[in-house]
Amino acid sequence: MKKIFTLVIVSLLSALAVQAQSLKVTKTDGSVVTYNASDISKIEFLPSETPSQPKLIHEFAGYLTVKNRVFDNKRFDTGAKIKVLQDGAKFLAEFSDTQWGTGSFVITMDKHAINGTGKMKIANPNGGGIAKEYDATMSGSMREIKISIPSLMGGTDITWHYAEASAASKVAGNYTGTTSLKVGGVFGPFTSATVEYKVTANEDGSINVTASEEKYTGVTVAGNLTLGTYTVKNLAYDKATNSFSRDYSEDGIKVHFKSNGGSMNKDENYEFGKTSKMTVTLAKDGTLTITNNYKIGAMPFPISATYTGKKAK
Repeated sequence: MKKIFTLVIVSLLSALAVQAQSLKVTKTDGSVVTYNASDISKIEFLPSETPSQPKLIHEFAGYLTVKNRVFDNKRFDTGAKIKVLQDGAKFLAEFSDTQWGTGSFVITMDKHAINGTGKMKIANPNGGGIAKEYDATMSGSMREIKISIPSLMGGTDITWHYAEASAASKVAGNYTGTTSLKVGGVFGPFTSATVEYKVTANEDGSINVTASEEKYTGVTVAGNLTLGTYTVKNLAYDKATNSFSRDYSEDGIKVHFKSNGGSMNKDENYEFGKTSKMTVTLAKDGTLTITNNYKIGAMPFPISATYTGKKAK
């Protein structure tokens, strides 16, 4: 297209030069500019300028408390973030949280006070995860900001509190990975691929870990083995080792154990026995490692399992 324009202009200038005419340009506002052909040496069509991007001023992480007809200032320690940006003379605020969605606001800042209006996009977990947009207002300071959404659940207030992200909030999320399992410390390892784990943060800084169903083939004695889903709660954080752990031997947790094709065929729920202990660590590169040593019911062989995964996108 640019070549065609260039050829047209060259032809036009040549014709103008021969005829000693002038070039008249009518602008979009209706005004007219006239040039003598002899005064024009070159005409260029330049690309339009790319609009400038808003400049990031501040970015803070914190936790949320949510109040509506369902939650009474319930805490969500899921790494909520607030960004403040400047776009020319205008200030913007962006909100993001893994559970409570995203928001964009046009704000005013008067000393330490922030006020603004905008939109929140929040996914309905019972509606297929489709995000819905809501009108919202923002008010507060950079240490505590309230986002009010009148049309969400009869009126919802999401209050963001500035705080350093806790170890629990950093590890919280849904993970996909692989579990390697050994029986009696001798047999194996046997692998279950595409295993999902869910980690949630508690207000006291501990975490809950939910394992999805795991399937193994060719396991010594058991043959084809399926372990059902279960949840270990309140794994405590140890700052010295930067890990969470819990001995859940006496928590009364049951798991569905199914085996066939080996020397024992089972299809029942069993309680985890002594000693069953889970340890969770999160590496700097985002790799989650769960070491889970346990016994199932009265079965003679202990099981040791190691899970490695990354947060699902």
